[in-house]
Amino acid sequence: MQQIMQKFREGLECVGGRKVEKMLDYSKGLDGLPKSDVLKFFLEEGCSVVVRPSGTEPKLKIYISVRAGNQDSAEKTEKLMVEELSELLGNQCPA
Repeated sequence: MQQIMQKFREGLECVGGRKVEKMLDYSKGLDGLPKSDVLKFFLEEGCSVVVRPSGTEPKLKIYISVRAGNQDSAEKTEKLMVEELSELLGNQCPA
């Protein structure tokens, strides 16, 4: 799990065709929050990805937030983001 998190900490350039504008690493605490093994990537057009290990199981949790002009566009963006993240993880994440 730590190797995967380190891979994400090295940074992403884009996800789902959206450029990463900023990454927050909560491992040392941030904005008054306690230390936590959480990464948040802010993407163009208001999208984001949060990555963290599960606290109770040996798995990684990824939360995707998509902003788009309509539902069809949002679903296409979400699908592309899931595909790219799955590739990054060696196709180990469910679609």
